[in-house]
Amino acid sequence: MAKRALRALTVLWFCASSGACSTETEDPATAGPATGNEDPADDDLGEPFPPEDRTARPSAGCGVGSASPPVGGQMLVTGGQAGTYLITIPSNYDPSAPYPLAFVFHGANNTENACRAGGNCAGVSAALEIDSIVVYMKSFGTSWTDGQRDQNVIFFDDLLAHVKGSYCVDGRRVYALGTSSGAHFSNILACRRGDDLLAIVPGAGERLETSGCVGRVAALVLHGIDDISVPFAKGEQARDAYALQNGCTSETVPALTTMHDEVRAARDANISTYRCVDYQGCREGLPVRWCEHSEPGYDGSTHGWPAAGGPLAWDFVREL
Repeated sequence: MAKRALRALTVLWFCASSGACSTETEDPATAGPATGNEDPADDDLGEPFPPEDRTARPSAGCGVGSASPPVGGQMLVTGGQAGTYLITIPSNYDPSAPYPLAFVFHGANNTENACRAGGNCAGVSAALEIDSIVVYMKSFGTSWTDGQRDQNVIFFDDLLAHVKGSYCVDGRRVYALGTSSGAHFSNILACRRGDDLLAIVPGAGERLETSGCVGRVAALVLHGIDDISVPFAKGEQARDAYALQNGCTSETVPALTTMHDEVRAARDANISTYRCVDYQGCREGLPVRWCEHSEPGYDGSTHGWPAAGGPLAWDFVREL
């Protein structure tokens, strides 16, 4: 039986027998202290291999797939519905060499094609497509997190399995990034499918699901300093949750307050810039990086994906 199905059955059995389960979510930032001397970084969260293990995991498509697999706009039947996506492969694609696999999620009321063209995913295609297989998915519904959220998760599951079977993927190096609604979805997958992902890069997102999470992910969290669509504090909460989960300390390099003051000053002077800090003491293979920017967004504030977001994402992932 697949690991996720087995895990789900175990949870259902425990809930039915104990009556102890709740449908409410809990934010790690407001949760009470753990009992004893537990270290979140030492918990078994169902990861298929240690985060610090950099060994490549060739997928089923390695060595058997075509040297010229399908690229461009594609369709996959998933959950009884037709899902659309766009896929690219590196120009020197070798069907026997396992490649990193990136999933990119557009913002609400947008499309996979507009995202790749830079509409609200600036710099992503240029930064990622050289070295990674890149999948730009189209959400079911106008956003990733509306009433079809679960269908979007099923679509991700089915598409991940399809790409692994048809292309040569390094199963250890699957990562996801998105903007706004797509960033929310990246955070959702980090909770529900953290055992499938190496890293996530949410830009202007918040964590909508915080309980029952599996696995751990490296996290690069991007947020505009004056975001009014997704308040800045929501990005901070996501950042803090990943830092806690990954065993990081509160120390950052450079200092968080210094970085924040620099971005604040740039925003007040109408200068577009960004600054990043790295959390210290994180478990090996599970770094947390936080970047703030002052770049004008599409709602008149700083909401959205910054121009440097693509290079920042790849620079973060290629170090893992």
